[in-house]
This record gives sequence, structure tokens and C-alpha cells, in this order.
Amino acid sequence: MMKIDRQDFLVFIGFLGLVLLFFSRFLTADQIFAFKDLSRYFYPLRYLMVEQVKAGSLPLWNPYIFCGFPLLATLQIGFFYPLTLIYYLLPFNLAFNYYIILHYFLAACFMYLLLRYFKLRLEASFAGGLIFAFSGYLLSVSNMNTSLSSVIWLPLVLIFFDKSINVGTGLVPVRNNGQPQGLSLHNVVVLAILLALQFLGGEPTIIYVTLIFLVAYGAVFAGSWRAFGRSVLGLGQAGLITLGLVAIQLLPFLELAKYSDRVARTAYDIVTFRSFPPRELINFIFPYFFGNPAQFGGFTETLIGKGFQDWLISPYLGILPLVFVFLAFDKNKKLAKFFLITSLVALLLAFGKYTPLYHLVYFIPGISMIRYPVKYLFLVTFCLVILSAMGFDQLLSAFDHNKERLRRLLRVLWLGLSVLSLLFLLLYFLRNELFVFLAKNYSTNMPQYFFDLLASIIEFNLLSFFFVIVYLFAFSLLLLMAYQGRIKKTLFAALVVLLVAADLFSNSSTIAVPVSARVFSQVPENYQILQQDKGLYRFFYTPELEKENRLILGKDYDDALLETRDNLTANWHIPYYFFDFYGYESIKPMGLFEFYRQSFKKDKLMKNLRFLSRYNVRYIAASESLRSPFLKLLRHKKKYGLEVYLYENQNVLPRAYVLYGNKGPESRWTRVETSKYSPNEIIISAKLNEPGRLFLSDAYYPGWQVYVDGRRTKIDREAKYFRSVKLEPGQHQVRFVYSPLSLKLGAVISLLTVLSLIILIPIL
Repeated sequence: MMKIDRQDFLVFIGFLGLVLLFFSRFLTADQIFAFKDLSRYFYPLRYLMVEQVKAGSLPLWNPYIFCGFPLLATLQIGFFYPLTLIYYLLPFNLAFNYYIILHYFLAACFMYLLLRYFKLRLEASFAGGLIFAFSGYLLSVSNMNTSLSSVIWLPLVLIFFDKSINVGTGLVPVRNNGQPQGLSLHNVVVLAILLALQFLGGEPTIIYVTLIFLVAYGAVFAGSWRAFGRSVLGLGQAGLITLGLVAIQLLPFLELAKYSDRVARTAYDIVTFRSFPPRELINFIFPYFFGNPAQFGGFTETLIGKGFQDWLISPYLGILPLVFVFLAFDKNKKLAKFFLITSLVALLLAFGKYTPLYHLVYFIPGISMIRYPVKYLFLVTFCLVILSAMGFDQLLSAFDHNKERLRRLLRVLWLGLSVLSLLFLLLYFLRNELFVFLAKNYSTNMPQYFFDLLASIIEFNLLSFFFVIVYLFAFSLLLLMAYQGRIKKTLFAALVVLLVAADLFSNSSTIAVPVSARVFSQVPENYQILQQDKGLYRFFYTPELEKENRLILGKDYDDALLETRDNLTANWHIPYYFFDFYGYESIKPMGLFEFYRQSFKKDKLMKNLRFLSRYNVRYIAASESLRSPFLKLLRHKKKYGLEVYLYENQNVLPRAYVLYGNKGPESRWTRVETSKYSPNEIIISAKLNEPGRLFLSDAYYPGWQVYVDGRRTKIDREAKYFRSVKLEPGQHQVRFVYSPLSLKLGAVISLLTVLSLIILIPIL
């Protein structure tokens, strides 16, 4: 196992202080992380999870989206992820913030431990941990809790993979007279636990790519086919243990994936939709060259066309860390080359549709299931951070062993600074001409807003260019002073780390977007209308309004999010326990997804209004006026160029009712009494004078069981997506219970795996 000494603890305290300083505005519940998916996705779903647990039930089912949808199986709530425990220990808003903050602290500590394992100096290891935690990639995925929760474990995974197979890397001492030993089963178990944490964090892409990365690592450093076979065996053992540990989450997830759009919608164009455009490589130097999507109004498709991705806000690592990357190849060349080649391969994969390579790798099993090739940048960031720390370590080593290298570096730096300064002055004095040249591509009737935005982006990039020169000049000056002996090497290292921190903090602070707590507590007007209805009904928004709701419109970010809630944007309604006919999830139910997209477009909505009536939709929101004798206008508003009409459907049917005959609700139906409607259990009383079937407009899904008068019977699929139960004449109590076999089987497997490890570990 790893030894952590007093010095390491002091480093961890330093990381904690920096993390708390960076996220200081989130240390109370007055400001809440809220950029994009955090506010409309993770916040409401995790809120629902916590509320269900506090009510004494497992968070198995979410009745508030898609006419009912699995909750635990989606991975996104991270129910079995150990650090989710924080949600039950603190008030929810505070826990929501601290969960995110905790992961940045761990990211810094884990990368530091990996670099120390690679025998790098403390200063270089500290710098590496700092760069990793505050890199553009890691801060960007604060928006995607699942990616953040998974990727931070990668440094520890690599440590224990190396330890488990004892292959050595040139930096790590190998025991047994320099010869690799057999598998270390204790470390294999730890590796399995770490891989399990990666999976339970909620992002399968991370663990899939990690496993491929580990195989490559073992192949390069094994030294022989026999040693490589041992590394694959060790990874295979860890993988099997991991599968056993996560079975309780994995089996429900695989069941969900089988019925989702992820299986059916794997066309190349869909899978590669958010590829990383090669032109965005410039964001490694200028962090928001095309605008900052995390800043309100700072990034639009109008400026850069359709060839963009908005998943990753910035890949920025800092300007000095990029310089250090080029210094990493003087010593331990094999390790440095491995991380360089790995980063280049991962970058090519991130390019996705912009490179012919992806047409080939697309057919590798599992690749077609991964949406957004830009996600591969996690491995690019990981490798570049390691190279950067190695380069910084080599720079510090040169003070003792190779001062000539320092002199050559100074020459290159001063020459580069001269060229960059001249280029900056040229661009600065021609900035107006540059604006006119770019503005020519705009239509003459385009709103002034976009011209102002273009001007602000140009000004920001010039400022970024200026600071690139400033940081390089400050570094060159410090290096010169240290080279001449005017300052000690330790002071030089400390000041360089401060420069790196200043660069990262100043450029990355805009990524973590806060909003006032009132955004989550204030009840919008349309919500107030829905709250007046105490019945069991659903609301619906047209596909056109759903597309409009993806835009963030308002005078500021707080106001914009309040507007999205008032416009009934998906998932914001969950904490208020409103029922949405549709919804938002990373994977969607295939049947309802196709039904919604095909049946309720503008030209088909009124024709298919009867379906919404059948399926318990009482409230309809649209971006255009609708005309029907059954629709009553409750509210109309026009704000920020978007019109929203809220109607009451006066022809709506109940959530459950009895059907007679075979022609659907148009023939005959009678009311029933719903005495209990909870996420995992529904109890309905029905009285029939003739044979019929109880129709429930909740999603048909494996795991739901039904008991009629205490006797289990069959649930039929009604109208392709919903549920019905055949009933004979008489008075009946019908009880639906969600008790998925996939969860039970997974729980047994996971429990047996844990018990086996408890028994076997002392013996090994």
C-alpha cells in the first residue's frame, strides 16, 4: 500500500486551501453551481434521490419524466457511489456544492500521489496536482458530475495497476533484483475497487477508455510477452472483481440501455455529433478563443458556424505547463514518449468526425455507444499534466546537472517573447481592421448584439495574448535570476507554481457558474398555476418549445434560469413533483422518444391531441397559439423574443381508468380510485360490471409487478408504451410494485463479491 508521510499531509492541506479559495463563493448555500446540466439535470434528479431515501424508500423509479422512468438504473444519481453520502449529511443545496468541491480536492491529491509514485520532486508533483485540478477540462466537467466523479480516480488506478503487476516504469523501483515479480493480489483488489469507483461515479466512457489505456501501459512497460500476459491477467482479475462489485448498479443499467435510444440510435452522425474541432486546439493557448459558453451571452453558433462543440468549455492547462511539456523528454524518455503518444491518439479520437481515423475505430465494440468524442480529452489532459510535471521536474534537475540546458531554454524563451510581442503589437494596432474583416461575414440585418459580442471576443483574445506574454516574461525573468544565482532554486520553484496558479485561477474562474439560491426556491408563474391543481395530471410541451428551451435567454444568468423554469423546461419541475409527459435524460426511452418526436410536431399536434388526452396530459405549453374547443388558454407571455402559451386540456382522462372493448378510450371507459401513488408503488380500486382492462398511462417497463386482490398477474403492454391489466367483473384492488429482478440479482452478486473479498484478503 502507499505510504503518506507528514510532508504529504502538508501538501494536502495546501491543496485544500487552494480549492476552498477558488470555490469560496460556493462555501455557503447562497450561491449554487448551476451551469447547464448541473441545474436542469443533476440538481433535480439528485434532489429526488435524497427525498426518496429520506422518505424511507430506495430511489428506484422517477414518475415525473417520460411517464415514468428508472432512476437508480441511469447511473446519473450515483446512488451507490460512496461520496454521494454527503447528500444525506448536509442540507441539500450545501451538499450539492460541497460534493463538487470535494472532487477537486481529491483530484489534486490523487495526481500528486501518482507523480510522487513516479519519483518526481515534491515541487513538480504539487504543480501537477494543481494543474490537473484546475485544468480547463476538469473545471468544465463540473457541469457533468458523472465525468468529474469518474475521472479523478484515474491517477490512483494507474498507481495500483503498476503496483499490482510490478512491471516498473523506469521511475519506479522494481524489486527482486530488478526483475518483475508475480501479481500482487492485494493491489489487484485495490485496483478493482478503484475501477468500481470510476464506474459508480457514473460515466462508463471513462472506465472503458481507462481499461484500454491500462492494456497499452502494460504492453509498453512489461518488457516481455510473458510480463505482458501477466499484466493482462492482473487487469482481467481486477476487472472480474470490479464487475462483481458493481453488479448491483451494472445490471439495472444494462437493462435500461437495452430499452433506450443508445442501442437503436448509433448512427455515425449521431455518435460523432460533438466532436472536438481541430481549430479548437488554439484553446489550449487562448482559453476562450471562440467565446466562453459558460459566460452569459459569450458564445453563439452565429459567430463560428455549426462546426463547434459546447460540451467542453475549455481544454486550457495554462501557458507554462505547455512549456514544461516540451522539457519532459530529457530523462525517462520511454515514459514520456508513452504519455505523449497516448495524448496524441486520444486527441485524434476526440477529433471524431473531423478525422478519417474515427471511421475505423467506430467499428470497435463499444465505441459506437459513446456519444461525444470530445470526451476523450480527459485522457489528453491526464497525459499532458503528467508530461508537464515531468518537464518541470527536469527543469529543476537542470540547475544541478545541466545548466547549459537552462541557458539554451533562456535563449528560446527570449526569442519567442520577441516574436510574440511584435505579433501582439501588430494585432493590437490592427484590431479595428480585424473587426471589420470578420464582421463582413455577417448579414446586414443581424442584431447589433452579435457585432458587440464579436468585438468583445476580439478584445478578450487580445488580452489573453497579452497575458501569455506576461506569464512567459515573468517565467523567463525568474529563470534568468535563478540561473545567475540571484534567487535560490526552491524560491524559483515556489514562484513558478504561483505563476501557474495565477494563470489557471484567472482564466478558469469563469467556468464554474454560480446562481443565487433564489433561482431554485422562487416559484415561477406557470408553476404556480400547476400547483393549484391537486389532481394527478401531466403537463406537456411541444417539440418546438422544447428546442426553444435549450436556449438561455434573460438579462443575466439568474434571470435566464428563472425564465427556463417558467417555460417548463424539462426536469426543473421535479422538486415540485409535477408530472412531465416527456423529460430529459442522457439516455431516453426508445418508444416514447420516437412517439414524441413523430406524433407531436407542429403539423401533427392538433390531429394527435386525442393521444395527450388519453395519456393524462391536462396542461399543454407551446411556442405558438393552438386552436381547439378543448383547450383553454390559462396564460400567454412574450419575453426575450419567445412566446409561451399555457393551455388546459379540458378533455383529459384520468391517470388510470377501466377500458371496455378493443377500440380504446373512444368507446367506453369508467373511473377508478387511486388510493396510493408513490414512485415504487401504486394502489388502485376498480369496480367492473363486465370484463375489461385497467389502463394506467405509466410507462411499461421490466421490473413492474401487479397484484390483483393479492394475486400476482400479468401486466400487458397497452398502446406500445403503457400498462394495462385484464380484470373480471367485480370489485378489485390492483397493486403495482416496482421490484426489478436486475437489481436483486445484481445485489446478490455484489454482496457475494464483497463477502468473498472479506474472507480471502487475510489469506492472500
